[in-house]
Amino acid sequence: MLLPAINAYAEELADNSASITNYQYRTPGSTGDHRFSYEMELLRLALDKTTPEFGPYTLTPAAPMNLPRAMALATGKDNLIFKTSYAQKLTNTFYYPAYPIDRGIFSYRICFENNQSATQTGNIVNLEQLRKLSIGQGVGWLDSDILKHNGFSVMEAANYENLFPMLAGERFDLFCRGPSEIQPEWQNYGDIGGFRINPNLALYYPLPRFFWVHKSKPKVFARLNRGLQLAYTDGSALELWRKHYQANLGAINLNNRRIFILRNPYLEGINEKYKEYFLGRQELELR
Repeated sequence: MLLPAINAYAEELADNSASITNYQYRTPGSTGDHRFSYEMELLRLALDKTTPEFGPYTLTPAAPMNLPRAMALATGKDNLIFKTSYAQKLTNTFYYPAYPIDRGIFSYRICFENNQSATQTGNIVNLEQLRKLSIGQGVGWLDSDILKHNGFSVMEAANYENLFPMLAGERFDLFCRGPSEIQPEWQNYGDIGGFRINPNLALYYPLPRFFWVHKSKPKVFARLNRGLQLAYTDGSALELWRKHYQANLGAINLNNRRIFILRNPYLEGINEKYKEYFLGRQELELR
């Protein structure tokens, strides 16, 4: 439910529909990084849905940046929208529409493993054994905190692309990715050599991810919240999700993997509305 003040901003925007509002989205740090394609299409869908109510818009890419940089710049004159996983501490500074962007598919993690760890993972049957392997992550990713909370050793890199040669160079043992990321990344970075996609393990921890808008931008939040509400209600958001993710679920073969369940301790205070659109483990594994 929108706050009264935000409702007022929404009405103001609707009355000023002739003006063109520019929105920016966080872009990847490299041209070979295609992780943002789906969320950019979803963002555009939400803005298109609200054009009759809120007026015309432009949507432009921000300069390439990592997540901490995007969060720091979100207070600027540009209406910067970024995506990240829910953490209660973010709600002190940012609004989020409670519509999970990827419907829970990124709760699964399929891992790249280097040649050394590949000799060990086939024998892993419990979490105690798995915790002996270290995991690489990007700076600012909530996954790092979740993994550390569950007893894993984590090494972080500020540049996403550096994680692949670091894995191959045995700086850490595993680099775990979302189901829609792992095959494209293998195509882009597999020729580095020294690592492969693990064939038999997966991690699972509930990881709802949302669009975030700084609280100094209530007009942006009002429009984004309304647009996502329309897209999730009329089925167009689900159609877009299927276009991007349906095939990936079959390719990663979840039903034949040993899935290790981890706890996400950072969901306190979350708007429970997200669960209406969040696919659980059984739903995803059966697709």
